[in-house]
Parts: sequence; structure tokens; C-alpha cells
Amino acid sequence: MPINRSALISFLLLPVLASCAMTGPGSETPEPLVEGRPNVVIIVADDLGSADLSIYGSSFRTPEIDALAREGVVLTSAYATAAVCSPSRAALMTGRYQQRFGFEYQLEGETQKRFGIDTSQRTLAQDLKDAGYRTALIGKWHLGLSPERHPNRMGFDEFYGFRGGQALFATTDDPDIVSWPPPGENDQYWKTYAASDATAFLEQDQPIPPPHHATDEFTSRAVKFIRSAKDDPFLLVVTYSTPHVPLQATRDHLARVSDIQDPNQRIYRAMVNELDRGVGAIRQALNDAGVSKNTLVIFTSDNGCPDYINGACSNRPLSGWKRHLLEGGIRVPFIMNWPDRISAGQVRGGLVSLLDIAATARAAAGVKNARGDGEDLAPRLEKSGTAHGHDRLYWKSWPSYAIRDPKWKLMGNADADGVMVRMLFDLQNDPEELHDLIDKHPDEAARLQAEWDEWNRSLVPGLWPTNKIFDVTINGRALKAVN
Repeated sequence: MPINRSALISFLLLPVLASCAMTGPGSETPEPLVEGRPNVVIIVADDLGSADLSIYGSSFRTPEIDALAREGVVLTSAYATAAVCSPSRAALMTGRYQQRFGFEYQLEGETQKRFGIDTSQRTLAQDLKDAGYRTALIGKWHLGLSPERHPNRMGFDEFYGFRGGQALFATTDDPDIVSWPPPGENDQYWKTYAASDATAFLEQDQPIPPPHHATDEFTSRAVKFIRSAKDDPFLLVVTYSTPHVPLQATRDHLARVSDIQDPNQRIYRAMVNELDRGVGAIRQALNDAGVSKNTLVIFTSDNGCPDYINGACSNRPLSGWKRHLLEGGIRVPFIMNWPDRISAGQVRGGLVSLLDIAATARAAAGVKNARGDGEDLAPRLEKSGTAHGHDRLYWKSWPSYAIRDPKWKLMGNADADGVMVRMLFDLQNDPEELHDLIDKHPDEAARLQAEWDEWNRSLVPGLWPTNKIFDVTINGRALKAVN
């Protein structure tokens, strides 16, 4: 059935149901089962606000992503495990809370040369490769620059993309490219993207010239991989860097949004449009290869959209942005499509996490005894499945932290003097987090704090420090958001 956009936004304000506990740890080496295996395609946008998609209420149309949702399931209470890119991706790739292996903070600068994902952790790609899948990563990595952390060493047979947190989509001197801010007006800004190991485009482990535009090239490479791998079960992870800064689009991209007057938003929407067209091209390639019905496709983002691109993106109706543990920073779009198994046209609540992607894909591929904190979503998204999800979800980038259950969310941040300020929100009735109820419901706050403390005792210390500390005002309190 078609998904009504207004009804979906209303659904965001409904009570969230949840009751399924997390998967417990298993053996280090999963046991594969090799029959009846679907292909798996995971498409990850970068810093995309859920309200940037028309299926989630944007006035700007994203018809291809809408179609993916209309023919699958929209999950309305899906969460990243961090409010910034790198820790979130560590959880997505492993299916474990990243703090369990010391990946507590954002990875950047000199730190990413020494640190990154713990190479003893099993990635989804390693598990599916061992189960006989052909595996590919196309796009952004952001899990470390050292040779032992190269995607080819972490389970991916094929890699094309860049290994840092951000890179140019296109060269700034190309006359076909429009960039914002315009090159020459802010030289210091553009120096951020100077050539380095983090920004270089690689094919496998070999540097190659940068593409005409990265979004288009990532799509082209994904389509090519599907064509070449169609006769074998495959895992394709497409980690678009769109619509992360820098904002860059071709003149052809911009011509399609010429009605938008603001130059900043025009480039941003052109980038989202190309992401949308990329999703459509990938789905068309699956259809052309005759494998679309038995392919699990998941679309999501690594965190919410940021507040530093002059209002071009939207997390509405949620409060906060990327870098904040408010809902706008951590709640993400999440769409699943698997025609052979999941009924179309569903809108589901229940707490869902990016942790669940690895668990769902492993289960679909028949991988048993994998270690993880996620749950297999497929059984509860079948026509006869339940609407339940996780009982609890947790966040930590100390001293910022949070925990939420189906109704309540407890969040802590330090103020400028280092004093911890805790707030309690009733997300069933206040999804915008406008009313701190910690003084009215101290027992709920104490219960959630005890549950978070118990989870925290299962973690290891962060392996590197952070200087990613940002000012944020929540309910009139000036606080520091740490990432």
C-alpha cells in the first residue's frame, strides 16, 4: 500500500513500542550456512537528515528512495550509535557497540594514522566473505588509515573510495563544478580537503585520479559490481559521502533544481537528488540482473544532519543536529526492502539501531554464532512479525552520554565548568525534547542511570582522546557536546 507522507510524520509522534533484548555475545568465529542466501546491499548516506527525504516529510521530492520505502518498510525510530560519522560506522560494520572495542570518539587528523577499528573485531564483510559471498565497499571508509585497517584487509574483496572522513567530490578548478562556499572566498576552508592519505581516492590499495563527481562515480561503480557479481551471492556496501560537506555539484545536477533560489540549499538539494538517483540506479541494476527479489536492500544514514550548512538540511520535527545526542543528531532514516521476504508498504515503530544491520545481514546469509549487540529485523518485519524492537539503546562519548527506552530518554552533558547536567525527556509525548522532566520523575532518571551504569561497566576505555567538543544549548542550559 502507498505510504502517506503526512501520516508518516504523525507516526513519528506516536508512542514507540519495544521489547526484544539485544543479541548476546557468541564465539569469535561465526559458523556459516550456505543455502538459500540472498544478496545484501547496504546504502549509507552521510549526514543526511531524515526530514531531507520526502518519505519522511520533506517538501523536496526523493522519488527513488520513496519507491524503495513504498515497496518495503519504513522504520520510524531508528538510531545511529553515535552523533558523528566514524564511531557510528564502526558499529555498523561490526554489529557491536563501538565502545566495546575502544572506538568511543571521532577519528580524524593524526589520530586516524595510528588508531581506528580494532582489527580483532569481526566485520560483516569478513563473515559474509567466509560464507562464500563476494564483497565490495564503494565510498567512504573512515575507520583508520593504517595498512592493517584497509577495507581489503577487513573483509572486502573490492574497494573504491577514500579512507578518511571527508574528501572533495570534485576538483574545485573544474569549470563544470559549482562549490559552496565558492573557492577563493574561504581558502582556509578548502585547505581542509588538501591531498592526503585520508582524502586520496583508491582502487583497492592504489591511488587513482579523483572522479569528475564522487556521487556519480560511486553509483557507476556499484552498478558495475552488481553486473559482475550477479551469479554469486554478494554483499555490496555503498557508503556515499553525500550530502556531507563540501557542498559540490555539477552544473547538470544544479539545472534540475534551478527553482531553488538560495545557492547553499540549491547545491545541497542537487547533492541529495543525485543520492536519490543513485539509489534508483542501484535498484535498476538489481532488476536488470534478475536478482532484485532475493536481495535485501537497506538504506540509512550514519547520523543526523549538521547545523553548519546554513539551514540547508533538516531533522524536523526533532531537536538538535549532528554532534548532539539530541534526537536530531542520532535518529536516522532507515528503510528495508526484501521482496521475497518482507511485505511492502509498512511503517513500523519499535527501537531500531544501526547495530541491527549486521545482525540482519548475517542471519540472512546464514551466519551463525556471530558476536553482536544487534537483532535480526527480518522476522519481525514479515507480514506476521511483531512491531517490537530493542528494550534499551545506549550512547557514550564521555562526558556526553544517553540511554533511551520506549518512553524515556536520559541524557547527560557537562557544562563549561565540567559539572554534569542530566536531563530526562518523555519521548512518547515530547519527541522534540522541549521539556526536561528530571525533577518531576527522579525515580525514572535513577532507573535509567543504573541501567546505563551497568552497560558502561561492560565497555573498555576509549583508545584515543578527543578535541571534538561543541557548544550546545538544551532547554536553556549552555552545555558541551563531546564527540
